[in-house]
Amino acid sequence: MTHNRQLTVLFVPESAYGPTNNCVGIADVLRRRGHRVVFAAEASWKGKLTVLGFEEDLVDLAPPAEGADRGQDPGQFWKDFVRDTAPEFRKPTIQQLETWIRPV
Repeated sequence: MTHNRQLTVLFVPESAYGPTNNCVGIADVLRRRGHRVVFAAEASWKGKLTVLGFEEDLVDLAPPAEGADRGQDPGQFWKDFVRDTAPEFRKPTIQQLETWIRPV
């Protein structure tokens, strides 16, 4: 059964490059098949998805933290997280039990 109607598909990925890039790949296939693709994204993504040919419906998920840089890169939280926790994951797993796994 073939449908010739255009669908509108909404993607709402976590505000980080990994989840968003996964959605972009799927969204591109849908767009090439004639469907309308919209990304509901956190405001810091402004312009980063339209340049790829997708519609953006931007939202502020939370009020900006005091002194926050509104121009901060999407996914900056995860970049900082990886930088700050990388030393922990260089330890043997048995050591991580006390210093990472239990506290988390």
